[in-house]
Amino acid sequence: MRAASPRNPLLRSLSRPHGFEPLRVEGRLPEGLRGTLFRAGPGLFERFGKPVAHAFETDGAITAVRFGDGMALGATRIVESAGYRDEEAAGRFLYNSSASWLDRMRIARRGSSKSTGNTSAFLWQDRLFGLMEGGLPQEMDQDTLETLDATDLGVIPGAFSAHPHRVASLRTTFNFGLRYGRKMQIDLFALPDEGPARKLGTLEAPWQSMVHDFIATERHILLLLGPVELNLLRAMAGLADITKLFRWRPELGSRLFVVPLDDVNAARTYELDPFWAWHIANAFEEGGGPSLDICRLPTFGLDETDLVRSDGTAPLLTRLHLDFATGKASETRLFDVACELPQIAPQVAGGRYGTVFAQTERLDGNERLRGVTRIDLAGERSAEWLVPNGHIPSEPMLVARGEAEDDAWVLDLVYDGGRDTSYLAVLDGQRLEEGPVATVHFDQPIPITFHGAFAAARW
Repeated sequence: MRAASPRNPLLRSLSRPHGFEPLRVEGRLPEGLRGTLFRAGPGLFERFGKPVAHAFETDGAITAVRFGDGMALGATRIVESAGYRDEEAAGRFLYNSSASWLDRMRIARRGSSKSTGNTSAFLWQDRLFGLMEGGLPQEMDQDTLETLDATDLGVIPGAFSAHPHRVASLRTTFNFGLRYGRKMQIDLFALPDEGPARKLGTLEAPWQSMVHDFIATERHILLLLGPVELNLLRAMAGLADITKLFRWRPELGSRLFVVPLDDVNAARTYELDPFWAWHIANAFEEGGGPSLDICRLPTFGLDETDLVRSDGTAPLLTRLHLDFATGKASETRLFDVACELPQIAPQVAGGRYGTVFAQTERLDGNERLRGVTRIDLAGERSAEWLVPNGHIPSEPMLVARGEAEDDAWVLDLVYDGGRDTSYLAVLDGQRLEEGPVATVHFDQPIPITFHGAFAAARW
């Protein structure tokens, strides 16, 4: 097992994969909380005696906590994809930058890829998938977390992003996928709650880049292209790890594609000042054009895990409003504390809303105050839960209880640095500042997780 990073102790391999087993509970679990939380993230930072260069290149791990009858069961397993099994049989890396140049060339000539499932857990039509940036959805068994087959869902020609977004009023989840070649192609997909997945169409990007997240409204798909350029030849030749493949080029500016759901070919393009955004909270339609709320960063980087960076910059919740009449975009700062991994009530996704839950961080001298914050966009009822010193929170997941946006259980997987273990905090979204009503404890540290999903009880 790779030693923990001195800056982030969660950048290390999962030490003990296991199926569902009882977890220790402190406090009292809510009676109405029934179902399973799934979280995805990197699982193996070292294999075959060699380190993996970056978390985005690791084989993933899916972690789950199942609630019912006042008890909690937990499981965590490595995503053992077909590519993972190929490497196990070969006894060496074949697919990432830790592989030999010759092996990488062989894989490139075959056009093969590995669906690591290391970024997001995604639920669709009672199926569980582990998602990554550049591969097919990797299906997993919900009951055992055993790895099944990767799938193209009948419509995916290349990749399927790790950030699908559902529009509640349309009962449809949307996503995109990137294909690199002479030009970068952006495929757009619709996955209805009932019926087969559909490919909506394809856009052509002005440069080879990374598109991490996007968002959808009741009428549009909104895609941000930051001024980050991929060295495609270097990537295809396997000459560097992911941290050396992308270059910040602010002179390009940022682009925002506004794509009508009913006519992909009628997309509008907005040219914006240079910035980067890893994640988008939501978008909605209003007078004159759509608005989208992003965690805005002034520059791009792959080498820091703290929200407040070493240069003092941080992601700040910012609204971009588009005016179709003038063809211009305006910005409004919504919150002044560093925040990331934003989540909103599922029932308002893609429409007007007023509350965001996010992982937040601020500095108090040399101390980092980390926690989960409920952000009231009207600025009246924001609240925060600060984790104890030495603890590290993650993306908060919401389980709705009622119609109000904050009437939800908030589930947050937290690392306890003192015990070197992880626990799931169960918080009341309307009383966030009071802290957990219960905590559910693993007997080991769970490596960093990025995104998750909650499945209501099927029993």
